[in-house]
Amino acid sequence: MDHFFIKRKRNSEVKYTEACSSSSVESGIVNSDNIEKNTDSSLQTSSSFEPHFKKKKVSARRYNEDYLKYGFIKCEKPFENDRPQCVICNNILANESLKPSKLKRHLETQHAELIDKPLEYFQRKKKDVKLSTQFLSSSTTVSEKALLSSYLVAYRVAKEKIANTAAEKIILPACLDMVRTIFDDKSADKLKTIPNDNTVSLRICTIAEHLETMLITRLQSGIDFAIQLDESTDIGSCTTLLVYVRYAWQDDFMEDFLCFLNLTSHLSGLDIFTELERHIVGQYKLNWKNCKGITSDGTATITGKHSRVIKKLLEVTNNGAVWNHCFIHREGLASREIPQSLMEVLKNAVKVVNFIKGSSLNSRLLETFCSEIGTNHTHLLYHTKVRWLSQGKILSRVYELRNEIHFFLIEKKSHLANIFEDDTWVTKLAYLTDIFSILNELSLKLQGKNSDVFQHVERIQGFRKTLLLWQVRLKSNRPSYYMFPRFLQHIEENIINENILKEIKLEILLHLTSLSQTFNHFFPEEKFETLRENSWVKDPFAFRNPESIIELNLVPEEENELLQLSSSYTLKNDYETLSLSAFWIKVKEDFPLLSRKSVLLLLPFTTTSLCELGFSILTQFKTKERNGLNGAAAMRVALSSCVPDWNELMNRQAHPS
Repeated sequence: MDHFFIKRKRNSEVKYTEACSSSSVESGIVNSDNIEKNTDSSLQTSSSFEPHFKKKKVSARRYNEDYLKYGFIKCEKPFENDRPQCVICNNILANESLKPSKLKRHLETQHAELIDKPLEYFQRKKKDVKLSTQFLSSSTTVSEKALLSSYLVAYRVAKEKIANTAAEKIILPACLDMVRTIFDDKSADKLKTIPNDNTVSLRICTIAEHLETMLITRLQSGIDFAIQLDESTDIGSCTTLLVYVRYAWQDDFMEDFLCFLNLTSHLSGLDIFTELERHIVGQYKLNWKNCKGITSDGTATITGKHSRVIKKLLEVTNNGAVWNHCFIHREGLASREIPQSLMEVLKNAVKVVNFIKGSSLNSRLLETFCSEIGTNHTHLLYHTKVRWLSQGKILSRVYELRNEIHFFLIEKKSHLANIFEDDTWVTKLAYLTDIFSILNELSLKLQGKNSDVFQHVERIQGFRKTLLLWQVRLKSNRPSYYMFPRFLQHIEENIINENILKEIKLEILLHLTSLSQTFNHFFPEEKFETLRENSWVKDPFAFRNPESIIELNLVPEEENELLQLSSSYTLKNDYETLSLSAFWIKVKEDFPLLSRKSVLLLLPFTTTSLCELGFSILTQFKTKERNGLNGAAAMRVALSSCVPDWNELMNRQAHPS
């Protein structure tokens, strides 16, 4: 049986080491559109906990005996070939570190007191390391496997956002049952060495520290980055600031969780900036000059004239960064403008929901009633201003259940039943349901990872033109309502007075005109002037002839690069298959000027949706029962785009010094 476990582990280690060795430069990042998918793809089974990333052929560096004078030998551990190992701290570096400059830097920074030691000193250390390696390789026991298993369990617990006690109360007992059933009691007893929930917390903190170091090491290399930040209040009434970072790594942009700051409620804007400065510059040793973009919402806490957080951030970047007001936040602000008569319809719909949802008895009775008659939905939804999609969802649910709600309110003898007997009110409700569903679709299109500014601007401009088209349709002698399906179906299935329909049409026209004006206010054309001037970034192959290139106001060197690039059919295939950011990163060697300019334009975030996702996950960690939890470590493990290097974690545990 032990032979079975060892063979399985060796197969797993071979697969994992092949992935690591082929990606030592790439660093093993999972670039996914969905954090939950990232979790599942990196943790399928115990034999497949290797990073699932695109492999790239990289020529491995070879060890030279002269490297011993820097304190490094060739690692002789199984599956760690061609990686340098320090004879002082036993750290195993990546294959790309097999350069005299990098090995010397390690000696000078980590062991400065040993710089003047003779070669004989390192030769004696080499013998000690070999003896230690031989002993460890001959004493691989079940406890070593249990250590790795505890890390993997802790990683899964954090990724799934569940309580640490789940490892002891659910995961371990379930594994014992399965192993005991499939194999035998002796095999199951080996699992009892896997630690309890206290050790799970320690493992999560260790993994979080490892992931943080991995991220900060990349950013400290001097690459450009952009950040998005947002603040909110958790269930314990603690003010929290989340910061995400985007940077170019390997062959595309990477988006990752940077830091989690707990703020006191009375902090001023200057205090918030000081906290950011303390973490990003003081703790992480990053240079603000490498920050090329800052994205936030438009709240007074961050952008107000008395706060000046954004102003201070732009100052420390020497105005080398651009500030983007979150597109989703702006779209939400623009959607709030509603004529008074339509606002009354929305308020009454909210009153109906509050009457039913405010009483647990009413909510259960409506659920029972809807279940008995077989409706698609049995619950109503609450409305709140801080949730982008709530207006469309609440109106859609109320309209779908309008007949059931009407009957229920009559049974409860509520005066709110009268509004459902008003055909004008129900007709307006149908329109509001349609228009807010359309706005919800626009908001959803603005969310997601790795979306570029060109896509967002195109969606906003397309929606503005759509609003103008709808206004023209309604102003015609034969108005059309095809764009509002529920409204159209309602007026076709019910007899609506012609004069009332004309009044409703005027109110709809007034609302669409108001929406056009507010969207023009929050998305002014002059803000997109830079994008129009650099339209070649979106499609460089649209400029194939010299006449069109001259009109772009590029410098001669950039014009020559664009002409050469647009003439390449091979690169056009790459352009059609890769994301826009990945394409420009790929051509940086051949077209450095255009690549640099494009990356700086595409790097800044356009929304704060990742921060909103982080706050959503924070509510899963900090519940009423765990409102005193400091979830910084668990948050990092749950949200990080990096995949832990399990070998490094195991080496750190084996050599804590």
